[in-house]
Amino acid sequence: MNWTYLGIAALLPLTIALAATLLAGAIQAIRSNREGGSSAVAFRRLLRTLAVVFPLAFLAATLWDGRSTWRGLLGAALGHPTDQRAMGILCLRGEGFLAKNPARAKYWLQKSAEGGDAEAQLLLARAYLSGSGLPRDPRAALQWAQIAADHGLPDAMVLTGDLMRPADAEAANAWYNRAMAAYQVRIQAGEADACLFYGLMYTSGRGVPKDLTEGLAWMRVAERRGLPPLRVIAVRLTEGKATPAQRAEATQRAEAIQKTLPP
Repeated sequence: MNWTYLGIAALLPLTIALAATLLAGAIQAIRSNREGGSSAVAFRRLLRTLAVVFPLAFLAATLWDGRSTWRGLLGAALGHPTDQRAMGILCLRGEGFLAKNPARAKYWLQKSAEGGDAEAQLLLARAYLSGSGLPRDPRAALQWAQIAADHGLPDAMVLTGDLMRPADAEAANAWYNRAMAAYQVRIQAGEADACLFYGLMYTSGRGVPKDLTEGLAWMRVAERRGLPPLRVIAVRLTEGKATPAQRAEATQRAEAIQKTLPP
């Protein structure tokens, strides 16, 4: 468990619970004062009120503040693949209330992948390839990458091609071509990431002749469509490799591409 995170996350529910307790105590004190009677009885009533209100308010605030986390935990326990994948990602990165635990991440990703979640299958393939939380196993990485690719994930198709290329360049190119077609479908649906990865296929020469200008053009289209800041770094790195003439040509090409895509 990430105890530092848990301590910080508890501040909001604690503040809400204290505020609710003070409010309930004030209401009880006013009520006792109006009714009169023994001060000892009134004090005991006040203590009972505080003892009941504080834990209930803290529990309610905690459940509300972390409702998505609790839903995810419940879903993972019930065997929902998407929630199991989310738990695996949390363990893999050490985010939220969970400390970084590659072995535990592998467990949840394996459960999710076996349940048919394509994203988890791809993540598991990458984990086997890098040896993160489990022994490095390129053969298992290829197996899970192919399963994810058969579910239609273009990133998995690229990884499958990368793993096959040293032994069978022709089979690798077939997977790259499938990935390019799948990216095109997503591009037409308006996905900025698909434009970025389509451009990377050109800059790396996967399935197509290597073309830095064409790749940069697609990456600029991706940027215009709203890439996250970390993904924009890839665009800047590619721009650094291009000459001024290539950058100018890529800008013109990006404008032409943009006109052919749905808004």
